[in-house]
Amino acid sequence: MSTELKRFTSILLAAALLFSLWGLAPSSKAETSDNATTVYRETFANGKGLASQAGGVSLTPVADKTFAGNDDGAALYLSNRKNSWDAADFKFADIGLANGKTYSVTVSVYVDSDAAVPSGSQAYLQTVDSYAFLAGANLQAGQAVTLTKEFTVDTSKDTALRVQSNDAGATVPFYIGDVLITEKTSSGGEEEPPRDPALPFDTVTFEDQTAGGFVGRAGTETLTVTDEANHTEGGSYALKVEGRSENWHGPALRVEKYVDKGGEYKISAWVKLISPDSSQLQLSTQVGDGSSANYVNLSAKTIRSEDGWVLYEGTYRYNSIGGEYLTVYIESSNNAAASFYIDDIGFAGTGSGPVSIQKDLVPVKTAYQDDFLIGNAISAEDLEGVRLELLKMHHNVATAANAMKPDALQPTKGDFTFSSADALVDKVIAEGMRMHGHVLVWHQQSPEWMNTNASDGSPLSREEALDNLRTHIRTVMEHFGDKVISWDVVNEAMNDNPSNPTDWQASLRQSPWYKAIGPDYVEQAFLAAREVLDDHPEWNIKLYYNDYNEDNQNKAQAIAGMVKELNDRYAAGHPGKLLVDGVGMQAHYSINTNPDNVKLSLEKFISLGVEVSITELDIQAGSNYQLSDKQAEAQGYLYAQLMDLFRAHADHIARVTFWGMDDNTSWRASSNPLLFDKDLQAKQAYYGVIDPAKYMEEHAPDSSEANQANAAYGTPVIDGTVDAAWSQASELPIDRYQTAWQGATGTAKALWDENYLYVLIQVSDSQLDKANPNAWEQDSVEIFLDPNNGKTSFYQEDDGQYRVNYDNEVSVSPTRLADGFVAATKATGTNYAVEAKIPIQAISPDNGKKLGFDVQINDAKDGARQSVAAWNDTTGTGYMDTSVFGVLTLTGKSSGPVIVVGGGTAPSVGSIENKDGVVSIKPEVKKEGQLTTGIVSEDNLKKALELASPAADGTKRIVVETPKQENSTAYGVQLPTERLKGQDSFVLTWKTGLAEIAIPSDMLTGETAGSGQAAIRVAVGSPESLDAATREKIGNRPVLELSLLVDGKATSWSNPSAPVAISIPYKPTAEELRSPDSIVVWYIDGDGKATPVPNGRYDAATGTVVFRTTHFSSYAVAFVSKTFGDLANARWAKPAIEALAARDVIRGTSASTFAPSASITRKDFVALLVRSLELQDADFAGAGDGDGAAQSNAPFTREDMMALTAGALKASGKPLEAGGTLDGFADAASLSADAKASAAALVKAGILNGKSGKLAPGDTLTRAEAAVIVYRIWNL
Repeated sequence: MSTELKRFTSILLAAALLFSLWGLAPSSKAETSDNATTVYRETFANGKGLASQAGGVSLTPVADKTFAGNDDGAALYLSNRKNSWDAADFKFADIGLANGKTYSVTVSVYVDSDAAVPSGSQAYLQTVDSYAFLAGANLQAGQAVTLTKEFTVDTSKDTALRVQSNDAGATVPFYIGDVLITEKTSSGGEEEPPRDPALPFDTVTFEDQTAGGFVGRAGTETLTVTDEANHTEGGSYALKVEGRSENWHGPALRVEKYVDKGGEYKISAWVKLISPDSSQLQLSTQVGDGSSANYVNLSAKTIRSEDGWVLYEGTYRYNSIGGEYLTVYIESSNNAAASFYIDDIGFAGTGSGPVSIQKDLVPVKTAYQDDFLIGNAISAEDLEGVRLELLKMHHNVATAANAMKPDALQPTKGDFTFSSADALVDKVIAEGMRMHGHVLVWHQQSPEWMNTNASDGSPLSREEALDNLRTHIRTVMEHFGDKVISWDVVNEAMNDNPSNPTDWQASLRQSPWYKAIGPDYVEQAFLAAREVLDDHPEWNIKLYYNDYNEDNQNKAQAIAGMVKELNDRYAAGHPGKLLVDGVGMQAHYSINTNPDNVKLSLEKFISLGVEVSITELDIQAGSNYQLSDKQAEAQGYLYAQLMDLFRAHADHIARVTFWGMDDNTSWRASSNPLLFDKDLQAKQAYYGVIDPAKYMEEHAPDSSEANQANAAYGTPVIDGTVDAAWSQASELPIDRYQTAWQGATGTAKALWDENYLYVLIQVSDSQLDKANPNAWEQDSVEIFLDPNNGKTSFYQEDDGQYRVNYDNEVSVSPTRLADGFVAATKATGTNYAVEAKIPIQAISPDNGKKLGFDVQINDAKDGARQSVAAWNDTTGTGYMDTSVFGVLTLTGKSSGPVIVVGGGTAPSVGSIENKDGVVSIKPEVKKEGQLTTGIVSEDNLKKALELASPAADGTKRIVVETPKQENSTAYGVQLPTERLKGQDSFVLTWKTGLAEIAIPSDMLTGETAGSGQAAIRVAVGSPESLDAATREKIGNRPVLELSLLVDGKATSWSNPSAPVAISIPYKPTAEELRSPDSIVVWYIDGDGKATPVPNGRYDAATGTVVFRTTHFSSYAVAFVSKTFGDLANARWAKPAIEALAARDVIRGTSASTFAPSASITRKDFVALLVRSLELQDADFAGAGDGDGAAQSNAPFTREDMMALTAGALKASGKPLEAGGTLDGFADAASLSADAKASAAALVKAGILNGKSGKLAPGDTLTRAEAAVIVYRIWNL
């Protein structure tokens, strides 16, 4: 049916009931009754509002058309009408109407007295797209009519309300004077209407070749069901997502019908990146629609296209149904054009039902009732049910998280959309709380038309941009009037850490407002807001400037300078008055924030004579939605410190607002920043806030000393090449990671003379990247220097930060310190070295002088910084806080004594011992920070080899022990490089406090770099960068990092011909002892992906976990219990199957089945041998399978298995002993001559036992038999 015919038919059907349905309401503007809430009201005083054009009609706002029901004269004129459907639409989504809810609609309509009105002309109120008739009235020239009707929204049929005419009135122009939509509300004491129980959710697999309910969030994305990729087991299809142009674009699925209010749900999706090679993607959920909706990130990961399918999953408790609008969706945070596939989307209850709040807690607002207001940031979901209970209990002021921002209130020029914000503000006030207005002018969440030309992206003219700014400010402020107590007039105008904060205008962010208007746009915004308040002297509203990172002293100085200058200039013409009433300190902090800096900034702002508010307080702690007890205590302690500080300055603070109520709904949810957890229960943070003094007394933090080291006296040549001068310098490990992900690492050395401090940093990296325009997000090093070692929480005049990327591009802060700074770099592959010299004339350098000092490595990948490591600082605040630096002592100048500082120890003397035939080297030991290194000299190693006797295989064995040291988390052994290139045959067993490592003498065969010293290191690693499931399997088991440095330079090592054996002391739990073969070793690659090491196992005889590796990286001990549901009839093979499955050597036919009796193909058996023996496919050229049959999918016999297995063992370097007998097998004679030798050797080795007294050579090999064979090989 065509659209026109549908409209006509609907109207004809409706006409039969016309006289019983329409009616004339009183000709005055409808008032809201006591038990009804206004959902939407449009008077057209500010333009056409949310009305949209239907058909060819022209919609023109007018201001002088007074008629009955439209006393203010503002109206919307509908002209150029030719069809009945040339009309005005009001879309449900725009005006805030929710599916399933019942509303009353009242519309006033008028026709000019001189208009031609054909007989029978009528005005209609109906819905779109079903065109259901709601109400009608006769149109008469010079007469007003009112259309009114109660109706229930059904979004499966309709999307909008329409005010139009019947066919007779198709050409009649008319006015709409007022639109009022109300919803009946409870008068009190009534429960909310019951909802239907949640429907079961079927995993969306796209196997029906439909989009499964997914639609594009913007409507411009391209969503295609395709067989190009698939994740579903046994399936063929996935959903391809393309055509994205904004980060928030992506596929969304409505889920409200699958939710029981208050329940917690686990949402999961498998995602595969298409383009670019790497991108951050995130799984999120939206609660509610329109500007008062809440958007919550559930799982965020940076993935690569080569990763294949990646699981995203998270949980969320839906305490609100969002007006029957809930979605889950996939978006990005840093790559708007990223394309990807999704598959197997799950949505299931966790079994955790509705929660209640702890009503016996002391309300936060009560604890501070004599000090300042306590606020929170809210969306619509916070204004109902249990969340409203929590909000009202603890808070007395609210800030709209999004609903009052520019893009929410005026998305297109002249079209102000206040309905959602009005509902939110009115509800807050009705619940007895106050409202703060956020925000009038901001460079984000503001439509581009306000300051930018749509045609070419250039800035608007100053005049047009100023007009837009002033109009928006006046319209919004006058709309809300004195419903708010204060406004953030301008938000986040200042750059971070400006290099010259005394020039505040030069420190402003180059935002679109700045580019269109100039640096005085901030002042112009405040002047516009002040003008509105001057026009309304009865309003008591404060005007704020609001910004983040205000604890940075450079930024705080620039903000203070701006506010002072603006207020001084205003006061000159308006004596005794302020232009800016207050400064808002957003206070988005982390547990590493130094509260001394917060105090400095707070007191700086107070000194301006303005009030201060803490506007968006939260404190990050933990990561990946995990929060350890230690992190929770640190978070509580900082909250306590801050609230204690704020209370001490309460006379100058108007309010303290937390940016969210619980961790799960926070914009920083993954780092657990708030007072209440996802179940709305109080955390340590709450108790820190409620009684700061008591909390700080009971939870005093551990203190830690800064790293200390020496800088030797010497003057190197700064050319990027390591010269002899550096040989006398101590090595400083750069291994304290500030991020969960542990990427590039390296070492630093320092020298000095009378004029300069010299620094050498050698970096080991896997990729060099400087694509990001931000210098700190490129592969680079940073040197921090505090010449007087003042350990202040801010930078003094002589303090500096010196950054050099791998391409020798330099940035210095403050910029005045750049004079005299010289750097040189040299890259070798993906590794690089930086040499630099820094003038130190600010002090008199001499032996014993102590400098504040640190070095940092920024590791970038695919245009973003992924890792940060430093010598001392773990907080990441070294760019503004010198108290986090280590200490460098100048030594070595001949005129003065050499001083060894407390953080290091002088090397001990090496020795050799020959006891009971075991030759041991006691190396020189040097301790620097947490690294203990044993130094084996060429002379000592040579003497040890002369004393050692070769074993039967001709190999000598030497023991080197680096004794366990207190507080050491890393150990190293330094050896002559040439001795590890195969010139002698020996194995050096290196014993440390962490592991025992057997180092073969040919380890560095083929290495061309370096001819001096090789340092092998083992260090305690961390699983923090891994996903939750992997971390759970690792638990608190050992994680080690193995690395190699050649001539002091980090070097990637891999040598398949010289495996290194590692033994890690380990005491299994009782559960693990019941299944010791489930104790495995994982190799963790640079992207945090864990892969089983097939040879890794627990050795009960030595009480260690042992494994061999031919490359250095991170390794972890884990417990992996894998079984299958169909092994009841194959119990004899179950231990073998489970042990091999735990190492991913063997796999099931599905996640729960193994099919033990099924035949195995030659190809699959070869794959088992390759994985278990860690071979390459090419090795089978000499494994008795040279005809290429290894690729066959055909089943093969037990006799085939015998020859292939013997050949594989020989190829792996484990040849079987010849001999053995087959006399015990009745069918031995049936073997071919070639197979008999292999079978006999396998029987002798215990690998082949036969089958009911027979070899059964002609039987096909089953999957269970194959597992047992490979398991016996694995146990050799």
